Amino acid sequence: MSIALADDFKTIDGKIYKDATISHVEADGIVIRTKTGISKIYFVELPKDVQERFHHGSATPTGKAVTQRIDKAESTTHATPFVSGADRFASFVEKKLDERESILKGKHTPGPAELVVIREFNFHWVFLAGTAIIATVLFAIVWARFK
Repeated sequence: MSIALADDFKTIDGKIYKDATISHVEADGIVIRTKTGISKIYFVELPKDVQERFHHGSATPTGKAVTQRIDKAESTTHATPFVSGADRFASFVEKKLDERESILKGKHTPGPAELVVIREFNFHWVFLAGTAIIATVLFAIVWARFK
């Protein structure tokens, strides 16, 4: 059985996590996803057999190596991951912050709609500047005639 599949976990205190999917394994515990959200269960809260299942306290590598094995197992099962509203919102916010950062650093490439707005703004700015110059010249000519 792959550790990427849903499983029930019971802590030594008696708390039960139903249909939990392991997100990743860290050096001090496992991070799981359930219907209610994401939780971290520390190895000290888990029974010995579950600790041994995730190689806690042994010489076998844990943490990043186990997480890579979980990611590999998830990618081979082709299961669609559950994406919660909070995950979608977090990715949306991250995308917007990256866009703003690139704009501030001058690395932003405007899209077609932005280019149209920029061209329209530049046209109006040049038109108003030209009108102001012509008005100033005409005012100067009229002022000179009536002096």
